[in-house]
Amino acid sequence: MGRLLFAKNNCNLVNFQLSNIRSFSMYKIYSDFDETISVRDVGSQILALFGSQIAFDIWKDFDAGSKNAAECLQIACESVSGFSQKALNEIVEDQKLKPGFCEFVNDCKSKGIDFRIASDGFSCYIRAILEKNELSHIPFWTNSIEIENDGTLSYEFPNQREGCDRCASCKCAALLTTSDDSDTIVYIGDGYSDWCPAMMADVVFACRDLKRQCTELGIPHHPFDDFFEVQSILQNYLRDRPKYRREQAHRRRKELIMME
Repeated sequence: MGRLLFAKNNCNLVNFQLSNIRSFSMYKIYSDFDETISVRDVGSQILALFGSQIAFDIWKDFDAGSKNAAECLQIACESVSGFSQKALNEIVEDQKLKPGFCEFVNDCKSKGIDFRIASDGFSCYIRAILEKNELSHIPFWTNSIEIENDGTLSYEFPNQREGCDRCASCKCAALLTTSDDSDTIVYIGDGYSDWCPAMMADVVFACRDLKRQCTELGIPHHPFDDFFEVQSILQNYLRDRPKYRREQAHRRRKELIMME
């Protein structure tokens, strides 16, 4: 009888754990990379070292509405010369990740939560930084920008969306194409290219410019400084609201799907 009771209790525990995993798997977490995961803006660092002034001045045309993000980033990439794999390796070696990021990723993995990077940066340095930190298993959605043998950058924008001028690599498209209608979407970001996905996320973690934009636009958000804070707050959602939905965000996702 004791063995049967133990087996029954053990079975109930397994079922409870499986039930939690199924609930957790409904969470889809997306994060910006530069100055959200990394401490520094690595793309801007590369352009400052190996590009010309036009790589930064061209964004005045973006602010004026005469060029979209992909056009500006193309011109910025074309200004680069003298870049090399060795130079990239040196830059990558100096990069630090926000405190708690590795622990956060491991926690997501242990809970069966899908975590992805949605960035408007360069594939070459995102890949290298993830590999350096033994995080190459993380999927990332970004511009295909790579180092050529002659020290220039090649560029392609496979994630550009016709209806989006704000990003060369549309972050909203990343969310829409890798999640289901029933998922709880979490977005983590810091800047100008993050407010669009923040509008369609159920849970938003914001720092720097995104925090200000969320306040101005009335988007509910959690300010954060590091990923230990993100992990702590997220635990409350997983425990108390495992199927959380923000109705405004859900409507925004449906609107974007209908527009495509």
